[in-house]
Formats: sequence, structure tokens, C-alpha cells
Amino acid sequence: MPRLDDVARAAGVSKATASRALSGADGVSAATRERVQRTAEELGFRVSGAARRLATGLTRTIGVLTPSVDRWYFGSVLHGVADAADAHEHDVLLYDLGVLGKGGHERFERFLRRGEVDGLVTITWSLGDRDLQRLAELRVPVATVGEPAERTRSFSLDDDTTGVLVTEHLLGLGHRDVLHVSSATEVQPFAASSSDRRATSYERTMAAHGLAARPIVTVPTTLVGAHAAAMALLERPDRPTAIVAGTDEVALGILVAAQQLGIRVPGDLSVTGVDDIPSAAAFGLTTVRQDPAQHGRDVVAWIMRELASPSERPDTSRTTYAPELVVRASTAPPR
Repeated sequence: MPRLDDVARAAGVSKATASRALSGADGVSAATRERVQRTAEELGFRVSGAARRLATGLTRTIGVLTPSVDRWYFGSVLHGVADAADAHEHDVLLYDLGVLGKGGHERFERFLRRGEVDGLVTITWSLGDRDLQRLAELRVPVATVGEPAERTRSFSLDDDTTGVLVTEHLLGLGHRDVLHVSSATEVQPFAASSSDRRATSYERTMAAHGLAARPIVTVPTTLVGAHAAAMALLERPDRPTAIVAGTDEVALGILVAAQQLGIRVPGDLSVTGVDDIPSAAAFGLTTVRQDPAQHGRDVVAWIMRELASPSERPDTSRTTYAPELVVRASTAPPR
């Protein structure tokens, strides 16, 4: 492997100049920096993160803590973070924390020991007092995506309005017997998760119309788990005429169960979801659209602004995204 000495010799500069040129430090002309960087690339030399941090105070790395990498929402946020980080010549250091009680805090501690990053993004993972205290020692911008966190910068869908949108849509079609099927919270809970807020909005909307809300039914948030629960739910004689599902995955599980049981959608049952995942359109699912990849890009843009001009006090403001109702074939007036 080539060494810094090799780069300096080939570029015709001192080792100190080569180090400054490659790490982004000041005191090097543009022409010299370009020549050294071109030489390093030709030789296959790469600057270590530690060396770059010593010279510039930056690691060129953004840390991401997530409870999952194989689910649509988490993967979409990661895609947006990675895309924006690359545009700013930053890498992404990913830590898959797993669900609550499955080693999340141990992995978080490992991240703190190893992860020298310029900024940190947590995806729907609640930070406790001890976590925040440890993060303060890193002195880097910290933001949460997916939940309106109290003590960090946050980016999330307006879940309260989301619950109102889908419930009002069904009531506007003439439904009066509407059930909310919530997705189970699989990560360390906040004071109230997105599932909780959507369910509460459903209950408030029903009450505002003078209608009795059925007890909330909570099912596994995966399509497979939701399908199994829906099979039992839809076979009951008191089946509702409409279902508000907490996520598209839950809604699709309900649609599949309905088809297998011979229940016509939307003739016998109307169903709504939340997210507008890629397969929602193929199933004709009425849903609420959000763009987690854009949320990921927005959080990186905020981190870059903080790095360029740090806030005097920790930024705990919230960016809340307005939901968009997408009406498709899974909802219709009751018959």
C-alpha cells in the first residue's frame, strides 16, 4: 500500500504539504492541492479519518443509528441520508441497533466508543437522559428522523393530521363503523409513538362526529404478522365496514386476508394505509404519502449547516411534514 511519503515524493512536495493538501487543511495553494490529490488517486493512497480530523476537525462521516435496515421506512431514510452525505463528500457509519431489549443500548455504547462522526442521525430510536449526556460529550449535531423528539432536532410526518385525514376520508364516504388497526411499536418507545398519535387522532375524529370509536386493535407491523391477525379479525361477525390501518404494510396484510376470505374490497370493506410504499399503488391502496428519503436528505442538510455555523445552544426545533392523501380503489361508500 502506498504511504504518504510516496505521494509527497511523486508530487514533488514535502510530506507536511502533502498531508495538508490531502486532509483539507489551509496553507496549500489550489494548484498544489489538486496535484497532490491527483497523485494520491493515481497511487491509490487514501487519507485516514483520524488524520483528516486532526487537520480539519472533521471525520467526513455521519453516524446513523437505526432499529432496522430491511424495512421500507428505515431503508428509505438511509437512502436519503447516504445520497445527501455523498453529495457533501461524507461517508455513512451505520449501526443497526435492533428492537428494544435486543441489544440496542449495548450497540449504542459501542458506537460511542468507536464512532468518531461529524453528525448523528437516529431513526425512530428514543434517546434517554444518559444517552443524550454521552452524546453531548461528542459535541456533534444530533437529529431524530421519524419521531418528534423532545430534546434533539427532529424531522417527522405530521401523524396527528394523518390520522384525521384518513378517518375523515372514510366518514366522508358515509362509513360510520370504522376500526383503527394500529401497528405494534417495535422500537424503544417515545412518550407517544407515531402509531399512538395516529390512533388517538382517529378516536378524536370519530368523537367529533358523534360516533363511537371501536377499541384500537394492535397487530404486528409486518405484512406477514398483520395478515395473520387480519384473518382472525375479518372472520368475526361484527366486522366493520372500514378499517384505518396504521401503516401500508398492515393495510396490505388486511387486503390479502380479505381476498382469501372472499370479502370484497371496497364493496364489503374499505381499507386505508399510511406511507405509500412502492407496492401500494399496485394493490390500489388508498393511503397517506410521505417521503422518508427526503427526510433523510433534509437531516443531512441541517447537519451541514450546523457544521458550518454551529448553534450556540442545542437545536431542538422540529420539521413536520404535511401528509398527502392518495385516494385509490380500496375505499368506496358502504353498501
